Amino acid sequence: MATINTRQQFKDYCLRRLGWPVIEINVDDDQVDDRIDDALNFWRDYHYDGTEKLFMKHQITQADIDRQWIYCPDAVQFVTGIFPFDQSNASINMFDLRYQLRLHDLYDFTSVSYVSYEITMQHLRTLNLLFSGTPQFRFNRHQNKVFLDIDWTRDVQPGDWVVVECYRTIRPETVTLTGTVTGSPSSNTITGYGTKFDQEIVPYDFITIGTESKQVGNIESPTSLTLVGPPTLTHNNSAIQIEGTTDVWNDRFLKQLATAKIKQQWGNNLKKFEGIQMPGGVTLNGQKIYDEATEEIKDMEEQIYMMGSLPSEIFTG
Repeated sequence: MATINTRQQFKDYCLRRLGWPVIEINVDDDQVDDRIDDALNFWRDYHYDGTEKLFMKHQITQADIDRQWIYCPDAVQFVTGIFPFDQSNASINMFDLRYQLRLHDLYDFTSVSYVSYEITMQHLRTLNLLFSGTPQFRFNRHQNKVFLDIDWTRDVQPGDWVVVECYRTIRPETVTLTGTVTGSPSSNTITGYGTKFDQEIVPYDFITIGTESKQVGNIESPTSLTLVGPPTLTHNNSAIQIEGTTDVWNDRFLKQLATAKIKQQWGNNLKKFEGIQMPGGVTLNGQKIYDEATEEIKDMEEQIYMMGSLPSEIFTG
């Protein structure tokens, strides 16, 4: 069959697998949508194709310091780490020990062993871990907040950057965001009205403003963001959308799981008419349909657990 690109096409595919339109599938459209959402949620939680690794940057504001946590967009599923706030990851200068080691001891790899250099660097990293450590954090995806267990009055200042290592969910559908925006070709800054950019958008997302597609560069505040290049059109109270990854609808695990969940709903609906004889002597057997679907769901979930789960690092933090 042709590639599936929309929810409606995905819904029709699942129903055809169950026998529609040759036979009547006794499931309401809202029930079908609910079961597809259930399958999507499970697939995102446990299958590696349901999320993608992301390094999300956030510029500290005075409001962040006052409340002692930072916003995390709704699409973020797991947070696995926070980059250190010290200068160990910054660019080095000529007075840095690493620079001097490379200048005097490693100018020629053909005549100098790099073993001592590697041992020295490991020692420096150990000292840095011992005296500075790594930032501790707490995160729950239902709160959309990352709590940093640091000294907010000493460790960070307004304007500093925090880099969050995280996983965000893959959206198969285009989502319309809260509020409207204005912008012009003279600037790559977009101003929002009633928007929640810091909760709904991740840097480097592709968004649609009015009729043109642009990539997000940085989120300045809930009502301001910068684009990778200015818009080509003038926007005044335009709607904003996040473009979905439509290829999600073609994932074989998602197809089978969603079909089994719709089948289970079908059997659950028919169970209430168990034993009723239809014209022509046909007897409804909703319990059998329900039991078959339950077993199929169990098998599919086990396959996803065993074959598609992410490494256990996502459970840290």
